[in-house]
Amino acid sequence: MIRKLPFMLIALCFLLSCGGDPLNIEPDPLQPEKPYIPEEPDPFQGYLVKNREGFDVNSINILHYNEDSTFLTGFRNEKLWVALFNKHTSEQLHEWNGAESFDRTIDIDLGYGEHDIFETIGFSFSFKSGDTSWGSWFCKTSWGYAFTPSFRKENEASVAKNVFLLNGDQIFVYDCEENILMHSNWYQNSIVVDCEKSPGKYEDVVISPNGEYIMTLHVGNPLNEGVYPLSYTDGLYFNHYREKIYIERLSYTEGYSTEECVWATNITPSLMEIERDARVDIVFLEQNDQIWKFQVDITNYDGSKEQVIFTVDEESGEVTDI
Repeated sequence: MIRKLPFMLIALCFLLSCGGDPLNIEPDPLQPEKPYIPEEPDPFQGYLVKNREGFDVNSINILHYNEDSTFLTGFRNEKLWVALFNKHTSEQLHEWNGAESFDRTIDIDLGYGEHDIFETIGFSFSFKSGDTSWGSWFCKTSWGYAFTPSFRKENEASVAKNVFLLNGDQIFVYDCEENILMHSNWYQNSIVVDCEKSPGKYEDVVISPNGEYIMTLHVGNPLNEGVYPLSYTDGLYFNHYREKIYIERLSYTEGYSTEECVWATNITPSLMEIERDARVDIVFLEQNDQIWKFQVDITNYDGSKEQVIFTVDEESGEVTDI
């Protein structure tokens, strides 16, 4: 073995001098290279979802709520899923889940015995509210959030149906056709929803925070976020028109379905004088049994201001200056 060693060293030197590298193995030309497989894009776009198991990644929607918060929606284990995130840190703040599997077959009643039936890919919702006197499709409540979901089709079109209520850590569903949310803080933390019953015909229903039907209202008077609920059927409302402000007790029962009110008290000019183009802001202060206290801030066009605080008896309509 020792005698063969010089010959092996000579052979190795010869190979190196010829540019050969005994440690460099040339690839087999008959062996194809493995194709490059790019990484799958993150369906959550960097948001730190705490549990990523069981998602239909094609159902994920990212909805920018405001400058600080973002909602994500989707289906996880065939159940509804919604989560709220910090937009700056991507941290998950809260999530809500449906208690049962959600039937993704959406049936839209088109009338005349016709239906639009499709398998939804995912759902989203709109934060646009516009004029609050005409309702909205999303609202924050004392217990969470409520919104009208839009279900997405294969062709990217979407259809609105149902009301989803995010309460605690659950998603409750109220089944109805196209609708709009009229009041986010009605009596006993309920909400009021204007639901389409047929083309051009709607009915206002009261829904509990758990998505249960309570009653149907007969609406002939204004019903919006500016009404202070006294019961499921009655509320206080400020009617400001030019130089006058009336405080009214409205009833949404069959007997008051023609714009009549239970009582109306003119608080001008006995408590204050208002110019026609003045800005008026009304603030609820407190309630003690049937006595309500309000503050009215008036800003005139010339910049002058006035403030009035008064109470009103919800039964009689009697107003008292404080």
